[in-house]
Amino acid sequence: MQNVSKTICQAFKDARRALGLSQSVLADEIGCHQEAISMFERGNATKLSEEYVSRIAKRLGIDIKKLQDEEENSGKPAEVSVSVGYCPDCECPSNSPYTVGGRSFYRITLQKGIYCAHCGEVLEKRCPSCGAALNEGACCTMCGSRYIT
Repeated sequence: MQNVSKTICQAFKDARRALGLSQSVLADEIGCHQEAISMFERGNATKLSEEYVSRIAKRLGIDIKKLQDEEENSGKPAEVSVSVGYCPDCECPSNSPYTVGGRSFYRITLQKGIYCAHCGEVLEKRCPSCGAALNEGACCTMCGSRYIT
């Protein structure tokens, strides 16, 4: 596909990794070769047709036009937001235990991706009680429940 910068190709790679998809799985899902995805992610945008790039963008939740517009208007490389999460394992060193009023809490460390960088556990992306978006700290600001018990 023409008119796709190396930065946008990298954004596709980052989004794929954030979803925990391998190049092979993504290739199988959209019906192309893994090698073509590999070359595309390295910045060789001509290795995939516009149709395949559109399929990948849809699967990864990327708006190509928006990325191109942002890159053109800002003069900065486009970025794809990657959701953050926390490790639900209370034994993981990414969570710091502390006590308040005799109650135990774990301060979470927000991480990018789908797996914990310390122990490899799948990261929680929302409050386990109410499903609200995460905030820094130990408790959900919506329902008040602890993230880790």
